[in-house]
Amino acid sequence: MRFLAGLAMLSSLVTTSCSQPAQSGCAEGYVSASEAWVRVTRAGQNMSAAYLRLCNGADVSDRLVAVSFDGAAAAEIHTTSVSEKGVASMAPVEGGLELPPGQMIVLEPGGAHIMLIGVAEPLAEGEIQSLTLQFENAEPLTVPFAVRSSQDAAHSAH
Repeated sequence: MRFLAGLAMLSSLVTTSCSQPAQSGCAEGYVSASEAWVRVTRAGQNMSAAYLRLCNGADVSDRLVAVSFDGAAAAEIHTTSVSEKGVASMAPVEGGLELPPGQMIVLEPGGAHIMLIGVAEPLAEGEIQSLTLQFENAEPLTVPFAVRSSQDAAHSAH
């Protein structure tokens, strides 16, 4: 399944320099992914969200243009925004997610993320699921995502 993502709506997206590949997890000359995880689902729950860090170690910009996951009807990049009244909402992003050279992009809870819609089977804690990321320039990248509860994921970042 494909999604298109647009940088214009990604005000909550975090970018950091990854000019030191050994420290950042960025593979020099390549787009790389790290810290990938997806939320567990329970019986009857057919949506989930996936998170990760993407680092563009190439010398030129690239763009994440699609994601596929065999276990869902669709995979889309979404962003979260909060209205002036404090109401949070999510919306798909259009146009592709820019990956500047030497930068790390963080998809995380409360910000940009991959929304899995129409999940066919529950995603159980401890499983490993694979999502394939497609880029404008780089080769497709199949990334293993650990299935975790949001509490477990928050603790593993410490």
